[in-house]
Parts: sequence; C-alpha cells; structure tokens
Amino acid sequence: MNSYEIMKANIHFMQPERIGMRFDRIANVGDVYRIFVLPPRDGRPEGCSVRKKVRSGNATYDEWGCYWESRDVTGADMGQVTNTVLEEWEQLKDYRIPDPFSEGRFDGLEEALEEAESKNLYVQLNSPQCIFERMHFLRGFNNTLMDCMLEPEYIGLLAEKLADYQIGIIEEAYRLGKGRIHCYDTTDDWGTQQNLMISPEIFREIFKPQYKRIIDKAHECKMDIRFHTDGKINAILEDFIELGVDILNIHQPRLVGIDEVSRVAQGRICFEATVDIQSTLPTGNKALIEAEVKELLKKWATPQGGFIAVEYGYLAPIGIKKESMLYAMECFQKYGTYKK
Repeated sequence: MNSYEIMKANIHFMQPERIGMRFDRIANVGDVYRIFVLPPRDGRPEGCSVRKKVRSGNATYDEWGCYWESRDVTGADMGQVTNTVLEEWEQLKDYRIPDPFSEGRFDGLEEALEEAESKNLYVQLNSPQCIFERMHFLRGFNNTLMDCMLEPEYIGLLAEKLADYQIGIIEEAYRLGKGRIHCYDTTDDWGTQQNLMISPEIFREIFKPQYKRIIDKAHECKMDIRFHTDGKINAILEDFIELGVDILNIHQPRLVGIDEVSRVAQGRICFEATVDIQSTLPTGNKALIEAEVKELLKKWATPQGGFIAVEYGYLAPIGIKKESMLYAMECFQKYGTYKK
C-alpha cells in the first residue's frame, strides 16, 4: 500500500498494513503532504506558496484586524493577539469577515498537488482557528467566555459568520484542487487541564450546529475532517464522533485518559496522536516513551486501523529534546504494524 492508501485505510478502518505516520518536520518521514491557506495576495510577503504556513510577524496586524505580538525571534511561535477588534457587539454589523475567495489564497496549489501525487501522499489542507479560537481573537478571551452565557445571540451570529468563512475556503479548495485535496484540517482548542472552557450544553447549542455545517460541506467535497483540539475535551468527545470528525488530533493522551478515551471511542474515530507532550516526552525516559506507544496502539488503534502517529512541532518551548520525539517515532514505526 502507498502512503495515500495507508492513510485512507486507517481513517476509514479498511485494514491497512500499518499505522499512518506524520513526522515530516522533524525527520521528513510520513504519509501526509500538508498545504496551507494563505492570506490574500495583497499585503503579504512575495513568493508565498501553499506549501508553507504564513504567520503574522511580531507587532503586525493580520487580515482580520488582530494585532499579534511574540517574543520568539525565530517566528516559530504564533504569539498572541493583544488588541480587541470587537470591543462592542454593535461593531459586528459593520465588521467585514475576510473573503475566503480572495485572490492568492491558494497560490502554488497546482505545483504542490503535483509533488504530492508524484509521492502518492495524502493531502491535508490546513485552515486553522476554525470558530472558537478566531472568535476569542476578535472579541477577547474573557469577553467570549462571558458572552457565551450573557450574549448567546451575538456569539451565535459570529459563530455562523466564521463557519461561513470556513465553508468558503472548502468550496474554493475543492474548485481549484479538482477533488485532489483529501482532507480539511482545522483547529479549535476547547479544553483546560481540568475540563472544557465552556459547558457542554453551550457547546452543543451554539457551536456544534456550525461545526456540522462545515463538516458536512467538507464531506460533500470529498474531504476527510482532521480536527485538532487540546486539553481535557472528554465531555464533548462523543459530540466530535456524532459530527463526523474523521481524524481527532490529541497531543495529551495522559491528560484525557488513555483508558477513558478507549472505552468511548476506540474503533469509532481515527486518532492522530503522539506520546504525551506534558507528562511523558519531557522526561526523556525511553522506557516510558516506548511503553506509552505500545499502550496507545493497543487501546486507541484497532486491527482494522484507526491510528496515525504524529510529531509535536514546538519542542523547545516545553522542554522536550528532539531525541525524545525521534525515539517516539522509532517506537511507532517498530510497533505500528497491524497483525492480521
């Protein structure tokens, strides 16, 4: 089986010969070819291509009006938004959501797809900050949490507008890619170390219907859904399955509980996971890393598939040595063959 076939078989439980792998940044190893939605051609650096993510630099505004600051001189850290675009909800009626069909969002797409196809790789389109993250970038984090309870009608309206933007991105990707983009990849962190940032009831009332619109559109355009979310998201794990998320990316399997997640979701959703970036990888202990790899494969994968091993891309800020991540990769390669 080639890389594309390995990925599709894992995602849809069609008995692949091994788990999927995505360690392209740290070791140039993997089955996935990632491409990225670009800012509009006007007002961005020259020479941008979908093959490389473009981030706002330190002390710059993005196309949404968010002002970004970062202490990381390398540009690897996305930084944080330090202004509030929507100080008052009355501003929403005049606020213009960026146009998903702007010229230049997919510059270099044809060349990227040709390269991916020459290597038989699975193509993922990354369009991050889906709804909740972009919402609190615009409104402010504390304001957003309070408004979920005090101003739900405005939160719902903004959620719908942000979903419309993502749906536009999917439609344009499908049109330009002619069906050769295999996956829509997006992000919204929902968990703290202890629980959700909002109640499950509010999630289901306001956000879940908008995710459903996005996911249905991606599936209509023949794309799988990869969804990244950090933190203790157990209370809405079943919701992600109901929504039709195909791949759930988790970097903290110990935090969510390997056994607990296994009982709910093993065989029902494909996990993209790594050894826990908080409790295990930072130790550098090879025995612990190897044991966790084996446990994840036993409890989150199935003989029919359902697992993709993934790197974590921001090792230095959280005290992880590259050697530890590489050892985890080696363990996934060693133990990640499905027994028939």
